[in-house]
Amino acid sequence: MVAPFLVKNFRRSHRKTEDALGIAREAFSNIAARFPALEIVENRGEPVEISLTLPKQAGLKFDVRLALQNGDELHFSVGHLWMEWFPCTDAPVADSYVEAVTGFLSGEYRVLEYWQGGTCAKAKLQKPRGEGWRTVATWGAGSFRLPWGRSLREIRNR
Repeated sequence: MVAPFLVKNFRRSHRKTEDALGIAREAFSNIAARFPALEIVENRGEPVEISLTLPKQAGLKFDVRLALQNGDELHFSVGHLWMEWFPCTDAPVADSYVEAVTGFLSGEYRVLEYWQGGTCAKAKLQKPRGEGWRTVATWGAGSFRLPWGRSLREIRNR
């Protein structure tokens, strides 16, 4: 006989996973509705709950990857930027994810990659603020180690 608390915890976990799948599908549908001309390909057979690719195409200068993985993490990656928003069952988290992805796809947001020699050390997702930029999310390590060989690469869908 299975202990009652294990059954209860399994049911709670299963319900949470179903909630996350529904929220992720809604987020991806909202993104698709805002950009109906963009092709979105579902990648079946990957070891995640949902995996989508928006390949480079007319209206999109870079491959973009979106996913739900690890139960409740919404993922967004472009270039060397790879960010997670979790738990997606928290409405403001899911809203922030949709805002970030649509901001990039619209060309309003940008990704700024920091290169040291031939290696990307850091990438920032940024949105405009006044005359400058405000960082929304950062991937990667801290600062550059050497003063030479540094470069920046802007990834922006314009």
